[in-house]
Amino acid sequence: MQFETEFFATGDRPTAFVIEGEQVVRSALHYILRERYRTRTFATPDDALTHAGEAPDVVLLGVTILQRLSEAALIDLRERLAGAKLLVVAERKSDPRARACLERGVHGIVEKPISFDSVCNTVDTTLAAPRAPGVLSHHIRVAFG
Repeated sequence: MQFETEFFATGDRPTAFVIEGEQVVRSALHYILRERYRTRTFATPDDALTHAGEAPDVVLLGVTILQRLSEAALIDLRERLAGAKLLVVAERKSDPRARACLERGVHGIVEKPISFDSVCNTVDTTLAAPRAPGVLSHHIRVAFG
């Protein structure tokens, strides 16, 4: 078996924030993203805004957080993280709450079940980072419910 490893200098890797209320999903997203991105995980948007030492390049925001967040709070979050691309992690792309966020400036939706390929491809595409051809697939399925 042959493995291809990518090495990044610490300053070269983009920063990803995962803001997700469900611990299992938050941990899975951290595990998936940790090889390619400097990843910080938070249970609430307030934690992310309070404890973040640096501005993220991309934010993955769980739909469970969106259910508790008012529209004004989403706008405030988007303004305070102005340089970051926002992605919503939802059960399906047709989720009404996730669709409404797309209309309000969110950059994309990561659909569950999450996998290495689906999450990394969505984040790479959102950040406009091309994927190297021939990279091995790291497919993992996570079931919830």
